[in-house]
Amino acid sequence: MDFPTTPQQAEYLQIADRLADRFAARADEQDRSGEFPFANFADIRAAGLPALAVPVEYGGWGATLLDTVRVAEHLARGDGSTALSFVMHLQTIGSAVETGGWPQETLAELCRATVERGALVNSLATEPALGSPSRGGRPQTTAQPIYGADGAITSWILNGCKSFASMFPVLDYAILPAALEDGSGEVGRFLVPVDAHFCVERTWDAVGMRTTGSHTIIFQHVVAPAPGLLGRSGRSTGGTGNAWFTLCISAVYLGVGAAAIRAAAAYARSRVPTALGKPIAELESVQRHLGEATLLLHTARLQLYQTAEQWMRQPSCRAQLTPWLSAAKLTATNHAVNAVDHCLRAAGGAGLTRALPLERYYRDVRAGLSHPPSDDEAILAFGRMAVNR
Repeated sequence: MDFPTTPQQAEYLQIADRLADRFAARADEQDRSGEFPFANFADIRAAGLPALAVPVEYGGWGATLLDTVRVAEHLARGDGSTALSFVMHLQTIGSAVETGGWPQETLAELCRATVERGALVNSLATEPALGSPSRGGRPQTTAQPIYGADGAITSWILNGCKSFASMFPVLDYAILPAALEDGSGEVGRFLVPVDAHFCVERTWDAVGMRTTGSHTIIFQHVVAPAPGLLGRSGRSTGGTGNAWFTLCISAVYLGVGAAAIRAAAAYARSRVPTALGKPIAELESVQRHLGEATLLLHTARLQLYQTAEQWMRQPSCRAQLTPWLSAAKLTATNHAVNAVDHCLRAAGGAGLTRALPLERYYRDVRAGLSHPPSDDEAILAFGRMAVNR
């Protein structure tokens, strides 16, 4: 079910729905051109939505994980690319606040910038040679320490290249993992402002989610002050997954699926073949496909929302809940893919044309299968859990 659970959540969803309506009006043209949706992000900033997951003590809205998951889904009903990009900001803020692993003043500075000027941040972790950071490996990006007179590190110089840099055209801050050249052999994560030291290679030309601006970024001599080092590998308390990333990303694809059902149903009501003499919406075959799609999304939504709520309410159990983040992601993305497929079947050949948005939803929704963890990886992990038990 998709009812708000608190008055505050209802207000968040109303804002998201208004934005989604604006996004939807622009989505087709932007998808055709592949240009970044600057107008959508101007609307997001004007609405104050970058502050959604910022704690109240920093002047933010203080949204919970479940609130944020639901907002992500509703935004994606308007445009999946915009929602997917923006979720990178929301999950970065939310997970940083939840884990408490950042230097306090660094987090406070970012939160203030987000509230006061709508600053946006994303973690740029993927590299062309490294592949997905979820697979491990040492980045080729390097961080060279600069020492003061007392022998302490005062700053770091970063050089490297990152790919899949979603939302980069409007980013104010970037988080850059880099190999530390201080003799430790560790990998650090740095928060740095985006400035003229960053160069964009416009490599993003994808079949789906075409307007996320996920280009390749090259940077040289980026200076990160010592407090910008957010943490080092091997020094975190660890033990749990990133629920904010996994669940918010998953919600985007449920939103794309929901938009597909709405579009297919509207087409079915309006399509009246002369040989039939009535809307195809009255055909049992069409109703069956739309019913299958609706049931798939309903099932996935319940699992996603329940997982988010359990994560919020049971912080002491997060290590045990971590595998079920993967389960929620696998269910949401695969159910969304199958739901959009049913919508295309309901619409028939017209669904493959650009006259309807269904072909865009079909392309966009498949991107969900590419986010970590992969289906194979998750299912094997469940199998090992069963054997070990």
